[in-house]
Amino acid sequence: MSGPKVVRIVTREEILTICEGQLARVDAALAAWRRIGERNDCLDEPALAAALRRRDALAAHIAADRFLELQKEAPLEEAFLRDDIDKRLADIAAREAAGRSRGRRQKEAGQSLLAALGAAGELIDVDLRKDLEAGDTTAIAVALKALGYKSERSAADREQAARLGEGIIRQNLADWRGATETNEKDPEIERLDTHISEIALLMPSAASDDWRARLDTAATAEDGQRSLLLDALAGDVRRTLETARKHRRAIVDLSGLLAEAEAAGLAVAQWNNDIDQLDAADAERRAIEVRVALDQWRAARAAQGRRAAVLEALAGMGYEVREEMSAAWAADGALLLSNPARPGYGMEVRGGGQSAERIQMRAVAFEANGVGPDRGRDRDAETLWCGDISRLRERLTEAGDEFAIERALEIGATPLKRVAIAGDYGPAGTSLPVPGKRTRPHP
Repeated sequence: MSGPKVVRIVTREEILTICEGQLARVDAALAAWRRIGERNDCLDEPALAAALRRRDALAAHIAADRFLELQKEAPLEEAFLRDDIDKRLADIAAREAAGRSRGRRQKEAGQSLLAALGAAGELIDVDLRKDLEAGDTTAIAVALKALGYKSERSAADREQAARLGEGIIRQNLADWRGATETNEKDPEIERLDTHISEIALLMPSAASDDWRARLDTAATAEDGQRSLLLDALAGDVRRTLETARKHRRAIVDLSGLLAEAEAAGLAVAQWNNDIDQLDAADAERRAIEVRVALDQWRAARAAQGRRAAVLEALAGMGYEVREEMSAAWAADGALLLSNPARPGYGMEVRGGGQSAERIQMRAVAFEANGVGPDRGRDRDAETLWCGDISRLRERLTEAGDEFAIERALEIGATPLKRVAIAGDYGPAGTSLPVPGKRTRPHP
């Protein structure tokens, strides 16, 4: 056993509030994941069903008081949902860019085939010319056939056709298609196209069509001019993409924080207003404001919960606890309590306010008009008081609270503190939850 102590108390209600906030963040991330995925048609039913099952499993942890499991798994699920939708959007952007890249190559091939047909003296009707200029694959097949690119032709025929077709040597359409897939003049073109597609997904109002027109111009320009055009476009696109990604992260972070704050019981309507109109910097500033308010709100409620938990437990152990003591403790930072079973002795508690989870506890002897209990009894009184602390820990642990002794002195290491009283043992205050009726505090 030991004497004066510093204890750390985290109530079940405080832990529950933290867990509910983490689940609310997952719900916000899940809602955003589903909304963005359905808007871009990149979610399927199995993926949605799996996400909902994982969310329900997290809620089941709270229902079963598996708080540690929830606190480990919820942040992982929130991060997964954010990363997953980013990957799905990136896949869409890559597919769209690849499709446009194929289209550009087909147009280039159509133009080359038009030149080859002209060189071969073939008559080209208006519709075929129009389709070849557009890169239509059916028209390309017709042109290839007209030029005589067939598998059964002799090598000499193919060589002659190659000269007429300005180097387009393909045995058939399938071979030609396979070759054109790897015939991009500059991989930077496809990278930029992918970035433009991603911007369009993140910022529909961005000038994506203008950028694509500039990209098409660069793709068909001469080598020296193409490099200049691509460099200028790359700077614009990458700056905008960075801004779009930063904005999306800021809005997602703010939404998760607002969900967490609302779950804690904080009024969030003022911060939810016009959230979609915020730029990244404004969203980040608002998130800081919400975080400060949420931390203060939680700290105040946690301190209230700690005081209520300790006083209710002590009341059940025979200490005299009055309704005004909780407010007195909050106002003065300290409180004296007596135990009628041990006249002349009691307990002092200090701390446990909004800025600290730790509470200092020590046995004290009361003196009135300079007269107090025999000092020879102090060691026994302190020993009995240490037994009370063990009982207090048991009661709080049974209620689902965490109680840890972080520092303690040996019994008798310091003289028992003597406290002068004048017929009272604590300042006045307001209310305390009724012992045995402990509930989560409400705003």
